[in-house]
Parts: sequence; C-alpha cells; structure tokens
Amino acid sequence: MTNEWIAGWVSHPARRPWWRNTGTGRATFASSIKLMSLTIASIILLAMATEAISGDLVQERQYLRVKIGGKDVRLEALFVKRADARGRLPIALFNHGRPAVGAMALDRSLFNDPGINPIADIARRGWLVVAIHRRGFGLSDGPIQSDSPCAADTFMGWMNSDADDIEASIGAVTRRPDADPTKMIAIGESAGGAASLALGARNVPGLAAVINIAGGEHLAGCAAVNDSIPLDFRNLGTRSHIPNLWVFAKNDLNHPLDQIEVMRTAFTAGGADLKLALLEPIGEDGHTGLSSNAGRTQWLTELDNFLRAHDLPTWPLSSLDVVLQKLQWPATSRAYVQAYLTAPGEKAFARTPGKQNAAYRTAPTLDDARKLALDACQQKGEHCVVVMEDDRWTGAP
Repeated sequence: MTNEWIAGWVSHPARRPWWRNTGTGRATFASSIKLMSLTIASIILLAMATEAISGDLVQERQYLRVKIGGKDVRLEALFVKRADARGRLPIALFNHGRPAVGAMALDRSLFNDPGINPIADIARRGWLVVAIHRRGFGLSDGPIQSDSPCAADTFMGWMNSDADDIEASIGAVTRRPDADPTKMIAIGESAGGAASLALGARNVPGLAAVINIAGGEHLAGCAAVNDSIPLDFRNLGTRSHIPNLWVFAKNDLNHPLDQIEVMRTAFTAGGADLKLALLEPIGEDGHTGLSSNAGRTQWLTELDNFLRAHDLPTWPLSSLDVVLQKLQWPATSRAYVQAYLTAPGEKAFARTPGKQNAAYRTAPTLDDARKLALDACQQKGEHCVVVMEDDRWTGAP
C-alpha cells in the first residue's frame, strides 16, 4: 500500500476543492422557490454525471434515483476519489449539516463552494467519498424532511428521516464498479453527524464505523432536548453494533460539555462502542470551528488514529520513512513530517535544499498554501523550494 500511496506524489497543476460543510441545526425550514432560478445547463450537467479531473482527485456529479417511503426520489450526489485509484474502493458516506437559515437549503452546492473541505481529505486517504444532498437540499427533490415543532420526538424524527435518505442511496452507490460494498463508513458534521448515528444504529451490511463530528440534538430555545437526549441516545446505543468516533470541541455552543456527557453516558449505557474525542476550544464557537482549517487539523488526527485502530484505510505510517528519506532528514524530525501528512489540504511543504530549514502551511487554495509555505521557510533568509503539495512529492527525486 505504501508504494501505491507514494506513487501519487507526482507533479500536478493547481486545483480547486469542492465542498465545505458549515451547517448547523435550526428550528424550522421555510419553503422556497429559488430552485427555479437554477439554470437548465447546470441541471443537464448533473444529469449527465459528467466526470472532471482536477489535480490528484477525480470528481463526478450525478443524480441518484432511489425509493424512499415507496416514492421515487432524485438525490444530488458528488463522488470524489484519488485520480490514481484502481479497482473497488471503500466507501465514505459524507453527510452534510443544515444551514443557519432554512431557505438556504436550496442554495447548497456540492461543486461550487470554494475553500478547503473534508471531502478531499478523506478521498486522499484512499476512500471513494460520496456526498449526498438529502431531500430538499441543493438540486435534490424535496421537501425538506426536518420541519418539525419543539417536541420530545422531533429530534429522533429528524435523524431517522435523514438516515432514510442515506440508506436509500447505498444501493445506487454500491452498484458502481469502483465501490466496495463490504467496507463503508458514515461520516458527518453537525446534523450530518446525527444522521450518521441513526444510520449506524440500523446495522447496514458493510457499514464498518460511524464518525460523528459535532452532531447531536439541538434546537434553539427548545427545552424538550433535555428530555429527549437520554432516551434517544440510549436507544441508538442499544442498536449500534459498530465502532463510533465522536469529535466535539469543548466550546461547542450547540452542545455544551454537560450535554455531550449525557449523550455519551446514554449511548454507551446501551452497549455501544464509542471513542469520544474532546478537543480544546476552537475559535468563538467550537461547533462551527470544527469545519475550519484549525478544527480539521485536530479532528483529522483523531480520525486517522481511529481508522488505524479498526484496520480501516488511511495514509500509511510507513510513508513517514519515505518522506524523511527524500528530505534526507533524521528520525528526530518524524513528528514534524507526520503533522504535515495529517494536516488538511490544501497544503504545501517548502524546504531549503540540503538543510533542515522548512515550513508547511495550509490554505483555502494550493496557490495560497505554496506562497505561505515559501514565505515562512524564507524567514531566515534561506532560499526555499516547495517539495510537497498535499500528499504528493514534487521536489527532486
């Protein structure tokens, strides 16, 4: 596996990441006719499932036609994988959150949001990542399924409805020739994390793990959440028979520490296998902060450790020795190189040839990452060159 991963380190042009999830929970979702303003050209593009190659990753946009509750439903989907990937790949079902304003659901885009994003990070770790717009979001059929009042049964209703969309999509995803239906994970942020938990409790064949990034039950001003959490999370934990990773920041304004502990206690009391990672405060609100560059830097470390612990794909630790050899650096620099390989993209690594003077930076675009890395490396007045971009070696052999 190491040689295949290293083989991906070749020179590629700059590319633009695809999609960033920034959604959080909200009380209601208003209906809107804004979808009508989308151009026919965009709809045709998606319907044709056009594949575009950009740098080291391949993206494919298409509709999935599924049945949910006995009805035919069309869901918008984005597939991302390494350009050098061959054969059937493990599947990562990436689940988005909810926007702060309900009417913005139709504005969500799987392919037109600039900036760093976790989809590319997971794809670079060897997964076929599929991001699915649930009902009512983006170009998917509606209506939104999460329009409910403040009540004790509201939250589980939301989670199960969202999980219905994901589960219904699995059949279409696993029929792809590049998809391995025997090895899947569900990963989501905010409401997408909660939906992943609900999916995990259904013991879907082939689903190996759930990664929940800041997902739980939240509705601004709704006290019913205090009654629903103990019951709902014990119910989920009782039915969940696969490993779970939860990642929260200690300053999550949607899920304060005492609420996270109630969720954890109830979930594990049901017998669930759970690894809870509580990160130090990130920005003013750790809930949205986990989607930031700094937040992803932290939770990707937790993700890699979790995947390795359960024999699931990620970048191989043996690659550290390969990079150190290319740099001609001693083993004492191992931690620095590991931090770079773990860090989110877009990223670049610059060094002074023949010396240990180096710096790496992450940024929304690869061009910015290159510039920032070179500027940082040249602080000591040394000449520097970029030798790595994302996980690819671009320097001299």
